[in-house]
Amino acid sequence: MRMRVWAALALAGVIGFAVAQAQRSPEAGSDAEVVAASLLVGKGLFLRGFYLNNDLTYDGAGRVQGSPKVGDWTVAAVNVLKAERRADDEIELDGVRAAIRYNPDTHEFQRHALNDEKMRLVVKGAGDAKQLEEAFAAMFSVGIDPALQRSMPDYWRHYFDPALPWPEDGLHGQTIYPLFGAADQAKDVVAPAVGHRVDAKYGDFAVRDKVQGVIQLRLVVDSTGGPVRIAILKPLGYGLDAAAVDAMRKWRFSPGTRRGEPVATGVAVEQEFKVMSAPQR
Repeated sequence: MRMRVWAALALAGVIGFAVAQAQRSPEAGSDAEVVAASLLVGKGLFLRGFYLNNDLTYDGAGRVQGSPKVGDWTVAAVNVLKAERRADDEIELDGVRAAIRYNPDTHEFQRHALNDEKMRLVVKGAGDAKQLEEAFAAMFSVGIDPALQRSMPDYWRHYFDPALPWPEDGLHGQTIYPLFGAADQAKDVVAPAVGHRVDAKYGDFAVRDKVQGVIQLRLVVDSTGGPVRIAILKPLGYGLDAAAVDAMRKWRFSPGTRRGEPVATGVAVEQEFKVMSAPQR
């Protein structure tokens, strides 16, 4: 199912906004670099690096300049609407930021344009159209390509590939008892109990679009009660998955036990995001 989701994003290109809205520069017919830039209009692009700034400048190799703020990939999509030449050695892309939301009914990620989040991306010194295309490949992914997945945090990488090995950590060599309701789970293991819970914070984009729903995380509660190896099991999008993971890292548990001794256990935990209506006066 997830392979179908990736393919849909990579091949369908733009989802959730009208290509008809795009404005191509009248220069495009005579300027090879503007023509190359205009080909980005209508594609389902993601910013490599997951930058949150709306004004970004890149060099001719597609390297971002400065130190822009970084966020989750689900709020780092961009819909390019217009390409134009700003100076002899500068190409400007104008568009809007897009957020990604997971649709649990269709099991697909869907793009939602954030039309108030106007974006301007400037590429300086690309040289010619071929070098500009190479810069764009360094700046953007079209859909969720493998390189974009590899640059994500572990909790997202293990969503896209649950069989991916975890880096060596304190659990290396220990037995982990899964408590996911599987028929073969250990019957003599007592599940961990929540001792301290932290609620995840809403992001501005999610509040604005009134995004709500439940995120499911899978994790290991180690023998000291700490949550480790956190991964997304059922996403929501709009940056809320990252917020849920950040909050989960602050949870503490009474560890699971087997024959009275603390053990590491694999569990699934839900975090709900719900938009609260303003009280009626």
